Amino acid sequence: MNFIHSPNLSGLRRCLFLALIAVAAPYPAHADVEDVLKRIQRDGSARVIVRMKADAGAAAWSAAQPAPRQRAAVAAALEKVQPSLRGARINAYKTFRTLPLVSASVTQVQLNGLMSSPEVESISLVRRERKLADNAGIRPSLERPQLAGSVPSIDVLGAWAKGYDGTGYAVAVIDDGVNLNHPMLKGKNVGDACFSADFGTTTKNNCPSGQSPQFGPGAASNCPANSSRCDHGTHVSSIAVGNDGINFGVARGAKLVPIDVFSVDTDPADCSPDPAPCELTDSLAVLDALDYVNEHAAKFKIAAVNLSLGGAPRDGYCDDDPRKGVIDMLRLKGIAVAAAASNDGLTGKISPPACISSAVSVGATNDGTTVASFSNFSSITDFMAPGVSILAAAGSGSGLASKSGTSSSSPHVAGAWAVLRSAFPAAQFDQLETALKQTGIPVTRQNAGYSVPKIQLASAIIRLQGSDRRIINNVVSSTAPAAGESYLRFFNTSASAGTVTVTLRDSGTGTALATWTSPSIPPQASPQVAIETIESMSKPSGIVIVPSGAPYYNVEVASTFSGYVQHVLWTRSAGVFANLSSCASGVAVGSSNIPNVHATSIRDYASRIRIVNTGATTDHAVLTFNDSLTGATIGQWTSKDIASGASLEVTAAQLENELKPLGAAVSGSLQQYNVRLSNLAGYLQHVMQNVAVGALVDMTAKCELGIASAGPATPATAAAVAN
Repeated sequence: MNFIHSPNLSGLRRCLFLALIAVAAPYPAHADVEDVLKRIQRDGSARVIVRMKADAGAAAWSAAQPAPRQRAAVAAALEKVQPSLRGARINAYKTFRTLPLVSASVTQVQLNGLMSSPEVESISLVRRERKLADNAGIRPSLERPQLAGSVPSIDVLGAWAKGYDGTGYAVAVIDDGVNLNHPMLKGKNVGDACFSADFGTTTKNNCPSGQSPQFGPGAASNCPANSSRCDHGTHVSSIAVGNDGINFGVARGAKLVPIDVFSVDTDPADCSPDPAPCELTDSLAVLDALDYVNEHAAKFKIAAVNLSLGGAPRDGYCDDDPRKGVIDMLRLKGIAVAAAASNDGLTGKISPPACISSAVSVGATNDGTTVASFSNFSSITDFMAPGVSILAAAGSGSGLASKSGTSSSSPHVAGAWAVLRSAFPAAQFDQLETALKQTGIPVTRQNAGYSVPKIQLASAIIRLQGSDRRIINNVVSSTAPAAGESYLRFFNTSASAGTVTVTLRDSGTGTALATWTSPSIPPQASPQVAIETIESMSKPSGIVIVPSGAPYYNVEVASTFSGYVQHVLWTRSAGVFANLSSCASGVAVGSSNIPNVHATSIRDYASRIRIVNTGATTDHAVLTFNDSLTGATIGQWTSKDIASGASLEVTAAQLENELKPLGAAVSGSLQQYNVRLSNLAGYLQHVMQNVAVGALVDMTAKCELGIASAGPATPATAAAVAN
């Protein structure tokens, strides 16, 4: 059945309807054909991407196959579809290496021939896409305009301190040209490629040789002097992997796979609303670049791909996009395709390719937790990352330039993925993604009704290592001793020794300032550490830790053991001790474990323990005492019977007098001990008398440090980035 040419759209739609009737039963997937017909009506022809049927027999194609098998399956599918191409009089067409696709420019008659072929699965229009331009309206004075602010705000310092910086992996940046001579990128590039393409008389490629595609050193670095051609790609690349020894991108140890896909277009209709000539790419060039990444993923150890480009915003997922198949394939290899959500300031919409469900879509915040006004923001956005006034590598020379946009946000996530991959080479994609989502800071936009996590990289690593975290708010820093002296107590109630990692965060922005990891903490021990000690021993070394706005930190504590953390404040001048332990979840007000009971050797702060029987019968309690520094067991004390619903209070003096080993330890050097309840259904309460002021304070509250359910990363079913 042939199309009957109609000069109007309604006629085209009638022809489309008839054509779909003819092919719908056996060959239903032609959802994009109406857009193809509109383009043919306008231009006389349209560039299309044709997916071949390649799912039958021994030569079937699969997204999970290694690249060599995919190449063989593609060759078999191409052999089957060639008669249909010849029948449709399509003699010039483009093939792909690992994807069962062909691309060609077709007329209406040729389109009809393709739709009638049993070897054609779907047909998609090649769509133009743009760089996501800098949002010049942002005032840099409102933010710290540098990577030195944005990179710490996603919790990278803690990852670097653990030795994870992307070393051994690479990030592929699919963009315009990249200034590879910039100090932040010098020596980084591997696998350079150019898929900038010619089309008709108005679109010319930007490959340095003038021929597309081009591969090898310099293929993606056509950066004419005094030109802005490489501004975008250079800036994006330096955010992901830059490192000049002073300015650092997220994955500062990773390599770069630069891929140029932008061509010069002189057609005013294509460039509008920008003036012609302009630089544009399209879904075909990006598809070619992703195909290249898939084929070379193992060779270059590609951990992530960055796409800071996009088309018109869409509601919901856009899984009809022909690039979904290759993004699925990369995801199966453990490779994240980070795509910018775009800069239309919309709520509820993001642009392709970010709206592809298997891509990792990224919106923009400032260095804190405010969604940028220009950022698209949707319930299908995966992550948020900094994108306001980011000072990174300029496209020419050796200087830096400030840009704002989701273009700057997505490379933060692509770089973060490379850091995660360097920490967990065999982890499954979903493990890494889930850890980032679980540990991210929820951010939202007014009236959106949902939140999206801003990534926190070191916290995700801690979670994947089988640890959990608790955030303690407003811990007084050593710069404000008049407010009191802060101490943190880390109580290990597990059977094995472990450590805690403390991240000091600016209380106003949440930015990670520095990290400290404790020495080994024995079982049943609860060392008390002054915040001044943590500050002085934190990494990176030499950093000046001055919280902005107030003399407080928010402190994040991550442990490798089950137990508790307490925050206590001593106001020396007033003679007051206070328990300020407060966290969003895991607070244990009454429990069977009490850390850091003051011995009678600390005369001005006398401890008492209240034992509460919540059981149904009268019974006695057994208290076990441990040295708070070493965890060593000192002895056990048995109470008199306590009636159901009743409580018994005993003082530290009474306990030390009745339990001789405890008294002897206190007479030596013991100042604090831990108490554990057994035998009785109930709980303990620890109260302390501030002798100088005659007041009692409840010291029981503490925050649980439970091991995360995620557990350690396990090997992927298919090794990461394996081909």
